[in-house]
Amino acid sequence: MEDDVDDVQPSHIPPPTNSNTTFCTCAVAPLPPYASRDIELAETHANESGGLLYSANANAVALSNPPTLTYASKLSSKRGLRAIVIFIICMFLLVLHLRAESAKKKRHQLIHDGLAWADITPSKRCLRYGTREYSAQLMGVPRGEHGLRWCKEKEITIHGIDFEKPGYCTVDRDYSVPTKRRFYGHWTVESNEPSCKTLWENFQDKGCVAKGSMRRRIEAHMGNHQPPWDNWREMCSTTPADYDGHHFDQPDSCDHRVRGIGTLWLA
Repeated sequence: MEDDVDDVQPSHIPPPTNSNTTFCTCAVAPLPPYASRDIELAETHANESGGLLYSANANAVALSNPPTLTYASKLSSKRGLRAIVIFIICMFLLVLHLRAESAKKKRHQLIHDGLAWADITPSKRCLRYGTREYSAQLMGVPRGEHGLRWCKEKEITIHGIDFEKPGYCTVDRDYSVPTKRRFYGHWTVESNEPSCKTLWENFQDKGCVAKGSMRRRIEAHMGNHQPPWDNWREMCSTTPADYDGHHFDQPDSCDHRVRGIGTLWLA
């Protein structure tokens, strides 16, 4: 009987009490019945879509490709492509320009090399002391080209002196053939022209200009003058003289006399 009594456990024995322990007899709310099912569906959907899970709160997750960044990237790409296209077009135009300039220079050189001066002729008259004008006809100007422009660019050699271009150019028109024109260049040559070198001869000392003036009047006659072509004033005013150890670049005055050209120095 004692064994039976010992084996019998009370149906309810209150737990030991402890002043430091607090017990809550409220019931714990169970999980929503749909939570586990939703998780399973989400996992299945994630496996099928490549492992991407999306939050139920869209505002709490930052977008991986914001619209502003995508627009800026596209805009930058368009600008870069546009710059490349513009650069290619500019380079293409530059190449065309350089080729055109090269072809133009070659054509210019070919025409220039084909030009020549013919019939180099000295003028009958002297321009001034030791100076004469020469002229020549320009040959080889292609049809349709500007002859005067080519005339001003063609060089020549006269008396061993090189002239890069004429002093001026003229056009001689053949009115019987309106399209036929002849172009002439003109040069001023100041060397090796002995017929243009006038000189002074028969010097005469006329004494003092005035009492106490300390200046003497010297007169002479101009020789090697070639009328009627030479301009006597130009020749007289540019002819130098050497007299009594003095050099004069030009006379003080010139006179046209019956016996020729006279001049005056005040020395």
